[in-house]
Amino acid sequence: MPDTKSGRERNGRNKRAQLRQRLYEVELESLDEEAELPEFGEGEEGTPLDER
Repeated sequence: MPDTKSGRERNGRNKRAQLRQRLYEVELESLDEEAELPEFGEGEEGTPLDER
């Protein structure tokens, strides 16, 4: 098959679509995982700004 500019452009679009799809999949996987994150402000050391 001859190497043509339109063929290279088409392959580039397909590659970008594949990469975009993979990023979406990774993002969905990370949203599905239940992370054990502390509540906001929990575990902070030091005094609050109001008490300084």
